[in-house]
Amino acid sequence: MAKRFYTEGKKGFTLVEMMVVIGIIGVIIALAVPNFAGMQRRARIKAAAQTLAQDLRQIRERALSKGIRHVITFDIPNRRYIVTYAQDTSIVQKNYLLGQTTGGNIIFGAIPGVTGRPPEGSLPAPGNGGIDFPGNTLIIDARGGATKGVIYITDRRESYAVGINTLGKVRVYRYGNNRWN
Repeated sequence: MAKRFYTEGKKGFTLVEMMVVIGIIGVIIALAVPNFAGMQRRARIKAAAQTLAQDLRQIRERALSKGIRHVITFDIPNRRYIVTYAQDTSIVQKNYLLGQTTGGNIIFGAIPGVTGRPPEGSLPAPGNGGIDFPGNTLIIDARGGATKGVIYITDRRESYAVGINTLGKVRVYRYGNNRWN
């Protein structure tokens, strides 16, 4: 019979019972950690796409409120986009870093094998580059209209696209099941 550890008037657990419980907890943790890491990675790429879309919406609102054309240039190798506009007699430039607030290794482009394009796109999703605007430049005019195109981003496992139409409406798409949703 296994020896029980107890104090006066109270029953306890055997060492074997405690080891079984610790083993069960270890198995649960071993199964949960990889799933949690995958969830974090997926959340980072999704958040980066949503942040990019929100930045474009705010830039459009600024262009509308000031009545000034805004030019967004994409610096692909450095994972940046630069917003340029005139204010009073000077030129203002603001730099944004792709995935700055979300972390992760997020770059412009799409994973290999991606087919098709979102409705705002004119070209299939590029593997390198990831910008579907002439000269990698998006222009938002003083009335809120924009150059039609798509910005593709990836973490090399999943791809998202941020599309903007000629009216300046911004939408986010995720590539899954061989199409953009």
